[in-house]
Amino acid sequence: MTPDFQLSHLRTLIAIDQEGSFSAASQKLGRTQSAVTQQMQSLEKIVGTPLFVTRGRRRELTEAGQTLLRHSHEIVSLCKQAMSASGLSQNTGVIKLGAPLEIANDLLPEIIQSFVERWPGVRVVLAVERSGILMKMLEEGALDLTLSTWRSGSTEGTRVRMLSVHWIAAKGWQHRPNEPLPLVVTDAPSMFRRIALSALDLDGWTYFEKFTSRTPAGIRFGIEAGIGITARTKSAFRSDIEILDTKLGLPSLPHVSYYLHRSLHKNRPEVEDLYGMILETAAKDAAVTP
Repeated sequence: MTPDFQLSHLRTLIAIDQEGSFSAASQKLGRTQSAVTQQMQSLEKIVGTPLFVTRGRRRELTEAGQTLLRHSHEIVSLCKQAMSASGLSQNTGVIKLGAPLEIANDLLPEIIQSFVERWPGVRVVLAVERSGILMKMLEEGALDLTLSTWRSGSTEGTRVRMLSVHWIAAKGWQHRPNEPLPLVVTDAPSMFRRIALSALDLDGWTYFEKFTSRTPAGIRFGIEAGIGITARTKSAFRSDIEILDTKLGLPSLPHVSYYLHRSLHKNRPEVEDLYGMILETAAKDAAVTP
């Protein structure tokens, strides 16, 4: 089967021509230069011939590259016309995305920035909630896409990121010897709560749930107030924190995987585009985030 051109790759080719370099194009598109290079390598594999030639420190389009560039402009233009004629113009609409706080902070900023530049008229609605709530919202049709720690539900998710879980406290926080460990935890059911309590129970620690909140914002408040410690990812915090993994003899904590799910309903082009952008970004950076 002959592979198809991806519209995002053709848009990147146009951006390289307009901006004059891979580096400038990557900045315009909000992607890394290596991702832009990989896209062009994919195009060259499809057409079976080089699209660029190196002249000094510059890479210029070959004759085949110029030909594909002309067709790329036509294809992108026709795609816009088709969406407009179908009532699916990229200049209107709403996309509803869900994500737990820590993965939203870690993964989404650059992706959303790039998306809103490509779809300037689409309003992005972000729901920051626990994974269980987000999966229910997706199932009920209240979300188009969601990131979640749940691998499966009504849909089978694709893993996009692994984050390390740490013991975290406010900068300068000190544990009083011979006192139960004061915990800042979310109420049940909560994956991070389960991780913390299980690790401490298995290691024989005495602890006290000193501060409980339903939301990540509440946990952040409890930590910043110096109330105690929590088991969480670093990306859940914006203020100065202290990582206690190697202090106090605390037990080690696992990594947490995050999965991308999309609605079972027929998805619009802007939804499919954002879905692809998240997967593409995840594929570029598959390592565990510390």
